Amino acid sequence: MHVLQKLAVQADDKDMAFRIVKDYLENELGSNEYSSNTWFDWFVMGGGRWNPNEGSQYNQDDQSMTISYEEDPEAFTKAIDEAISNRIVEFNGYRSHFNQKNLNLDEYLSSYSGHTDYSFELYDLGKMIDMFQGKWDFNSYFLDVHHDSVNTRFMLDSIDKGIKNWYLVFVDFHF
Repeated sequence: MHVLQKLAVQADDKDMAFRIVKDYLENELGSNEYSSNTWFDWFVMGGGRWNPNEGSQYNQDDQSMTISYEEDPEAFTKAIDEAISNRIVEFNGYRSHFNQKNLNLDEYLSSYSGHTDYSFELYDLGKMIDMFQGKWDFNSYFLDVHHDSVNTRFMLDSIDKGIKNWYLVFVDFHF
């Protein structure tokens, strides 16, 4: 599966923003020597399949979707709002699925025997908890690379304090 995420980074220009994000993600993937525990198995910088430029979908150097806060604060803010909106839609989907199960949570938890339960009974609840606690995964739609957080507050607070050199780099993740 694929998901488009916006990765925020402080940088001097688009080239630097792109390099910082690419280095960050390559480090997340690990190497032949060190394995990875990340949720994605590969990625495409520049938006991948969501890049509207003909022939640029899998061009790892296409920066056309990268948004600079200084150059276009309105587009930057709109992209952040879309990421949060997408996150809320995902959360509500998990909540709906969990509620449809009509699971007696106390009874289910009381049945724990000390052994692993490979069922999906608590999957939706687990994903909601991940989202509440800020775990970065396919449901996040946003990552502040500078603060290593899915919370937009740190980035937005720094913008409010006059630090305007923020960029959003669009990345197509496969998982």
